[in-house]
Amino acid sequence: MGFFRERRVDQDSRFMQMALKEAERGFGTTSPNPRVGAVIVSDDRVISRGHHRTFGDLHAEAESLRHLPAGRAAGATLYVNLEPCCHYGKTPPCTSVIIQSGIRRVVYGIRDPNPQVDGKGLRHLSEAGIEVHGPLLKEKAREINRGYLKFRRFGRPWVTLKWAQSLDGRIAASTGDARWISCPESLKLAHRLRAEHDAVLIGINTALTDNPLLTVRHTRGHNPCRVILDSNLRFSPNAAMFEEGSAPILIATRPYPPAEKAKHLGARGAELIWLPACENGTLDLGVLLDELGQRGILYLMVEGGSRVLASFINQSLFDEIILVMAPILIGGDGIPSTGALGINKVTQSVKLEVKRRKRYGQDYALWLRPTL
Repeated sequence: MGFFRERRVDQDSRFMQMALKEAERGFGTTSPNPRVGAVIVSDDRVISRGHHRTFGDLHAEAESLRHLPAGRAAGATLYVNLEPCCHYGKTPPCTSVIIQSGIRRVVYGIRDPNPQVDGKGLRHLSEAGIEVHGPLLKEKAREINRGYLKFRRFGRPWVTLKWAQSLDGRIAASTGDARWISCPESLKLAHRLRAEHDAVLIGINTALTDNPLLTVRHTRGHNPCRVILDSNLRFSPNAAMFEEGSAPILIATRPYPPAEKAKHLGARGAELIWLPACENGTLDLGVLLDELGQRGILYLMVEGGSRVLASFINQSLFDEIILVMAPILIGGDGIPSTGALGINKVTQSVKLEVKRRKRYGQDYALWLRPTL
């Protein structure tokens, strides 16, 4: 019995890995919904698979079932990385579709913390006579939906700080020139990361110095929403950002900005978000994250500049850092990767854990998380 039980667990893990791979195909397009993949297996063979493509489209379970003729799923096992929903939203409940299909067994990754689901979907399936097994590969399932899980708990997006720097920790020369610190392979990574996030944020100094597009160009993918931190509304209505890309442009500024400037920016399609100021005069980033969460943004990438990065670090408002290091030296007169953090002793330093590392051309990329 032990052999067969272990074999079943191994098979379940293998097919759940496939479901997780399917879920990855929804990166950058499903928010505010979670990233979900589904695999249907009959007689130890995959007969269908699917993923949630975009918000409003079929959920992964229904997507995988629609590829099968009527009755083909009877007696099969469904693998899905998140508990199937049991409520009406933009689509009917997935649990009802599963029950009607004749599926005999469901293996899930993690429960859905959405109060409308949260165990109710699993109970609905069990009461219909379907075998329910899980959680399975829980850590991987949580990782793939880290932004969704954080939003369900705190109402805020997952915040990734991303920058490229020299070996001596500089993101630009003293003149502000930063093109190109990283190699072409790293540049492609940066654009792929943009495509995987719902929004990209920069500060006004970076916006004025670089005049960036903040679009996805070196890989396939959707253009993220573009967010500018601009306390005094200095952003130009003639910025290149308005000329390319249809993604929204949000400008976070203090209340009652100059009316004429606000009017010109609004005419170009920008939307202003009024934020209160902190005691030091900077915009309240916590309120901004609340606002972005309410807009369905689950994954936010902060690209700079150094003062903005320092603000997120100082206020412990980041979840992850993606750091690209190029094998070059710029020197002490260059611009440091982050602004002042108010650290007087090494023991006060921000502790990080390396979760992943990978080489891109001549550069090295590190994925880091704050230590608990």
